[in-house]
Amino acid sequence: MPGSGPPQLILLGGLPGSGKTSRGRRVAEEILAVRLCGDEWMARLGVDWLDEETRDRLEQLFWDLAQDLLRHGQTVILESGFWLRSHRD
Repeated sequence: MPGSGPPQLILLGGLPGSGKTSRGRRVAEEILAVRLCGDEWMARLGVDWLDEETRDRLEQLFWDLAQDLLRHGQTVILESGFWLRSHRD
């Protein structure tokens, strides 16, 4: 049954245009997960996707939110390029 079992943190990483968003949307529907996608949020907020400072702040916000959601039993999908080793760690 979707949504049953312990919450999971699912990380989707890859090159631009590799299908992270399409896959993330499909998986989120299948398993009833919350999906957090920095590119989508930045576009909706009208922020240049090359603005590293804003992207870093948004990624930290997503990480904090993901931890809260996991503590409340909600599975979370984080979409990112995960380019830097520190981001993957």
